[in-house]
Amino acid sequence: MFFDEWNVLVVDDEPDVLSVTRLALRGVDVYGLPLKLHMAGSKADAISLLNGPLAMEGVTERAAAVALIDVVMETDQAGLELCKYIRDQLRDNAIQLFIRTGQPGLAPARQVIDWYDISGYFTKVDTNEEKLYTIVKSGVRQWFSIFYAKTIADLTYRAASHCQTRQDLVEVLQPADTFPDDGKMVNGIVFDNGEAVLSDRPLDRLMEARDHLEQVAPFLTTPEGHKLVVDGDMLMVRVYETPTTADYFYVTQSKMPMPAHLLDVTFKSGLTLSTLWKNAH
Repeated sequence: MFFDEWNVLVVDDEPDVLSVTRLALRGVDVYGLPLKLHMAGSKADAISLLNGPLAMEGVTERAAAVALIDVVMETDQAGLELCKYIRDQLRDNAIQLFIRTGQPGLAPARQVIDWYDISGYFTKVDTNEEKLYTIVKSGVRQWFSIFYAKTIADLTYRAASHCQTRQDLVEVLQPADTFPDDGKMVNGIVFDNGEAVLSDRPLDRLMEARDHLEQVAPFLTTPEGHKLVVDGDMLMVRVYETPTTADYFYVTQSKMPMPAHLLDVTFKSGLTLSTLWKNAH
């Protein structure tokens, strides 16, 4: 097990709200582990916690699984600014953000959910003990699922890094690439003058998807020129040959447009795979 407790960040400038929240969540556990509440009275206090006790060395995600955030604190938008800081500057897309507000008119629910990538929006009047229990427990479970998936991916790439041949690498990675074929989906890696690997799809479908995505403006580009291209439910990681990376592209199709944090993981994974292709002879 990675943890012996679940960290929950509670941000509100009303001491009574902090006290009531602590009382409401007393004795709550998730998967048999207790909660540890971290209280902050302002956006600045929350940022200090996120960059101090809640920071985990070597990973982007903070140790906080859930954050309950008030909107109006130092300013009318302080809570929303904190959400933006967590997503954009800390690049933490795993922590589950829940807005609690006493003035819902200042932050319309639909706009907040869409603009700030939050998991839930509640008024303080409606947030009773049962709702807090539900929010926090489901939020911790969701966070752990994301964190665990990223950890498994990291372990997979660590194992792949010890492969000595391309065939070894394909065998290590192949199980993660298996899903039912409905006759329409596209998924695979192509490199070395059209050689396809990690794919049970016809090469012509991959190439057709590649040709289409090559015409789409990149979603993200690195200084070296590597790029992530996204078009609806289709995406392509395009990596060019450098002293440390191989020349190849990875094309895949999902059942729906992918969330930002999955795009981030996919792109980083693509760059990692490219380095491994380069090292595997």
